[in-house]
Amino acid sequence: MKNKKWKYACILLGILLFICCACALKKAEVENSLPPVDQGEQNDLIEIPPLNENTEKPSVEQGDTPAEETTAEKIQPEKTQPESSKPFWQSETTRLTNNLTSIAAAGQTDYKATGSKRGWMSKSGELYSYYDGKYITTDTLVADGYLENGLTASGYKILLISGSDLAQMEGASVPTDSMDFGVFAATKQSGKYLIASSSGKVGTISEDSFNSLLAKYNQNNGKILRLSSASAEYERILNYISLFEGRFDDYYVREIRMDNKHAVVVFSNRADTSNIKEYILENENNFWEVVFPNAQTEYYPITSINRYLPNFNVELLPAYTLASWRGSIVSEQGGVVAALFSAKAISTASEVAYQCATSACAYAVLTNGNRYACYSENGIWKAAYVTSDNNARKLLLEKTGLDYGFLILDD
Repeated sequence: MKNKKWKYACILLGILLFICCACALKKAEVENSLPPVDQGEQNDLIEIPPLNENTEKPSVEQGDTPAEETTAEKIQPEKTQPESSKPFWQSETTRLTNNLTSIAAAGQTDYKATGSKRGWMSKSGELYSYYDGKYITTDTLVADGYLENGLTASGYKILLISGSDLAQMEGASVPTDSMDFGVFAATKQSGKYLIASSSGKVGTISEDSFNSLLAKYNQNNGKILRLSSASAEYERILNYISLFEGRFDDYYVREIRMDNKHAVVVFSNRADTSNIKEYILENENNFWEVVFPNAQTEYYPITSINRYLPNFNVELLPAYTLASWRGSIVSEQGGVVAALFSAKAISTASEVAYQCATSACAYAVLTNGNRYACYSENGIWKAAYVTSDNNARKLLLEKTGLDYGFLILDD
């Protein structure tokens, strides 16, 4: 019985060994059917795409723009080619445009806030400080706190022009809100000038167009002269003023200064010597026209007149500002008559043919033609005989340190 059990056990063990050998032999056949792979090539194995993908489409490389980004580019009409082939200078143009816009915005704000008091004006098309005698740069705007530091002043021009003039140039596209007289900024790029206002880019124009634009603001209109009252042009200009005022009148003229383009006349009518006016006329084909009446009301004439007449040479304006004397000018000063009596220049007050005064100074012309510069010194009025209007002006300037030319009649 025991031998029989042992026999069965041996048969079962043999069957198990046979099965194990067969499995081992099958595994070896599978391994031998594949080519050998080196250890260094294991990372280069190609990944086979899933069967549900369209393998006929070209694969997208890592550097290509995704389909979603291509769709977004279409809303920017200035881009006409794929991102990968975009010109290298396009980003530079954007940077410069942003800089120009910032400069123009800062300049416009500073011009409105403080420009008038500092005599800011357009000089040959560029923003210029008359009282400081220099052009405005990015350094000025940084110092005034309107622009951040970091822009090279020599790389940009700050313009003060009319947008409507710029709009006439080929390559310009000026929006409605930039058509008026205001601050623009420009820089040279690839032989042309890129220009922006505070609203953004307004165009790229050629160098010739740029120079032609600035030429519109040239104030060099010839030699400045002070007209003699004996000249024919003197009377012609006064006649055009009479036409403008709608009445022919005799005037007391303080001075007429002119160049080849404009004339500045300071005068009053004979009925009221204290009502002093200042008119600017323009000569067009030898005809004078009043283009800026009542300049005597402007407290900051440099800036205000330049804004309206940017090609006007402000050197034509008198050294005094009439608006600052408003309410201080009188047609009669009692101290003047007393001083003339003391100087034995007159025997009666009726001998004074002309008088115009302030509380400190005066000018008088007698019926006999004699002229006197009068001034108050320690509360006492004194009268000094002068031989000309220039002598009177110099005397009062020496006594007071101020220009009282608006009191003195033109010889």
